[in-house]
Amino acid sequence: MNTRTLLPLVLLSVVLGCGRVSTREARTLVAHYNAVVCEAYRKGDIRIIDSVVGLNTPDGQRLTGLIGVRQDMGLALDAKMESLEITGVEQAKDDLRIRTKETWTYRDLKVDTGQQVGEASVDRYEMLYHFRKQKGAWMVEETQFTSPPQVGRTTSPWQMNVRDAHAMVAPPAKEGEKP
Repeated sequence: MNTRTLLPLVLLSVVLGCGRVSTREARTLVAHYNAVVCEAYRKGDIRIIDSVVGLNTPDGQRLTGLIGVRQDMGLALDAKMESLEITGVEQAKDDLRIRTKETWTYRDLKVDTGQQVGEASVDRYEMLYHFRKQKGAWMVEETQFTSPPQVGRTTSPWQMNVRDAHAMVAPPAKEGEKP
């Protein structure tokens, strides 16, 4: 983690450690989390999320899988949050839940050429971010949609043979068969 990433996190942790999280602070937490996750998707490097996602959490596992699958297909996700509205903040000691309405633009790019694959998308989400305080910092435990996402694109570039996913050489053995 570099100084550019660490300093804002330390300052944010100090400010947020002093009582209730305001709507402004909640917005900063969600925006920072999403900026870090977007960078991890763009670079195909899951380690980047370590500064915003708790260890062994549902969100960490989900992101590891999604970023890994894209890398297996030779794709990177170029995503940008276009708008963010905080619709609710609930806090209890080391537990924080932030509800949002968001608009995103997405496009998949070939890792080797940077060429766009498939159509771009403008999506709208209503989300719940569940943060837990770990070692003095708010870390994302889990994210979830609170209503069905409104997805702009009608097709997905995710087309690959399942055997190629995550370096799988052969499909899983059927029940009762030996590999």
